[in-house]
Amino acid sequence: MKRKFIPLLFVLTAACTNYIDYDFGKEEARPMVQGWLDTASEEQTVRISLSEAGLVKPVEDARVVCTVNGKEVADVSRHFESQVPQPGMRPSELLLSRQLSVSFPLSLRPGDRVQLSFEANQGAYKAASAELTVPEPVTISRLDTARVTVRYVDRTDRYLQLLADVPDRKGEDNWYSISLREISEGTYAFRDGGPDISVSVDLPRHISEMDDPILLDGNRNSSGGFELFDFSGDGVFACFSDSQFRDATAHLKMNAFSSWNNEGADFENLAKELHRTYDSDKLAARGFVSCTARHWLEVRLSHCTQEAYSYLRALRTVSSSSYRPDIMEPLVIPSNIEGGVGFVGVVNTASARIELPSEIQRY
Repeated sequence: MKRKFIPLLFVLTAACTNYIDYDFGKEEARPMVQGWLDTASEEQTVRISLSEAGLVKPVEDARVVCTVNGKEVADVSRHFESQVPQPGMRPSELLLSRQLSVSFPLSLRPGDRVQLSFEANQGAYKAASAELTVPEPVTISRLDTARVTVRYVDRTDRYLQLLADVPDRKGEDNWYSISLREISEGTYAFRDGGPDISVSVDLPRHISEMDDPILLDGNRNSSGGFELFDFSGDGVFACFSDSQFRDATAHLKMNAFSSWNNEGADFENLAKELHRTYDSDKLAARGFVSCTARHWLEVRLSHCTQEAYSYLRALRTVSSSSYRPDIMEPLVIPSNIEGGVGFVGVVNTASARIELPSEIQRY
């Protein structure tokens, strides 16, 4: 038995000494394009940068050509203006500082076939999007809200809870995305009796700790927020299919994280916008008296393609605090850019607003 075992041991030992060399070579820079075309807007925007060896680098210039139903409707060029990263920038803000935004006028209708082509650095880099078809319209049939208190193990938070009904488009497979925005308009009065100044801000608001089974496509987290593989994310990329309510109506329940959590208006961002737009010394010399703020919470529901839904799902997974790339399966983020990376989607959006009580801040 011993004479038979030793040769086998030698075979196993020898097999363990084989090495495999990995040589992936240098990754060439490619255009990286991101953007969402929307029927709710008359101006569309895409952001262009370079992806090289896992880094995002700015382009010197970019050109975007847009065709709709085979006819060229826009040919726009832009040059990159260097932005110095500021201390304390969030990763998303740092990424935006390296991207060149290119906007062009374009109104879209359901069924339109849209294709974009891109050039960067005087044509040194070229890419094109897949052909996109504008989806059919959607509606929000009911919208209501109430302030609610959510109790956790170690704290209690207040949220603005929204209830929305979404009738499904019958006889077809559908995919949707939903987002919240808080729109604030502040009017400032001054001691010198001069004219008032009005400013406005339009900011995205998170859908906090989603537990709605439709928003999670049935993957409801039943462990009170401690499930290791909870992919709910923080609601930034909320999307869902009609698999839970096909040919019926979805009843969505969302807890909105907004400036109204603590019963106060968003005076902080209004003040930032005021000082960004006007000379701070002149404003101080006039003397603030008060700011009257009006607020709206806007729900935007978008009908999107299956590819856009898959892209948003991937981003939602990556943004989740539960995502652990070191122990989970590799995540592939879809791309529809030929000759580059990134994603350009097209959506048909319906929106509904809830007007919140006005607030006055006196100085």
